[in-house]
Formats: sequence, structure tokens, C-alpha cells
Amino acid sequence: MKKILIIDDEQRIGQSYTRLLSEEGFEAKYASGAKEATNLLIREPFDLVLLDINMPEVDGKAMYEVIREYDRHMKVIVSSVYPIEDQVQSILGACAYHNKSQGVDILMAKIKEVLDGGDACKDSHSLR
Repeated sequence: MKKILIIDDEQRIGQSYTRLLSEEGFEAKYASGAKEATNLLIREPFDLVLLDINMPEVDGKAMYEVIREYDRHMKVIVSSVYPIEDQVQSILGACAYHNKSQGVDILMAKIKEVLDGGDACKDSHSLR
């Protein structure tokens, strides 16, 4: 079973994604901030991180760097309310980007593609 860590300061979104991913057969863990996420990353292996950008204390860009320090090859999908072009400029090198207004069906398709070894993830890591 693939394991996904959701990092998002909006509890409603984090819980919704956790429920959705569990229903789709994934093991999902939710962290509402950087400290909680870092503790989970240290203790448990994950196949994918779903990362928000705009969070208090430590934003998604800084958290992305923490993830890269922990595991340079960790698969990351940035999921934010910002337009995808802005997400790419903010966090270069993620496997995929998701505008939350696109809905969960598109998000699930991106998650499955990245976990199935989609080329986008391989290409993004070659940039780093």
C-alpha cells in the first residue's frame, strides 16, 4: 500500500484529502504544519508528499527544501489555490502541480500518475 503525507494548514482540506486517499486504497497521514510533517518524515517512509504552499510559520517552499534534505528523491505534488504557473515559479522541481479549484478527480489522476512512475517526476528531479 502506497503511503502519502498531506501537508496543509487547512484542517478541513487535510481531513478531506486523507479520507479520499484512504477510500482510494492509499495509507494517508495528515500534518497541519512543518514541525508535525518533519516529525512524520523522520519516523516513517512515504511514497509521496502532497504539499500546500501558503502556510503559517514555515511556507511550502521552505518545507519543500526540508523534504529534499530528508529525501532528495521524494515525490512531491504541490497543491495550492495559486495558479499552476505561480506554483511552478514558487517551488521548482516538484513532480506535479495541482490547483485546488481543479477538484479531487484531477488531483487523484495526478497522484496515480506520479506514483506509477510518470515521466514528469523523473524530469523534475533532473533539474535539481
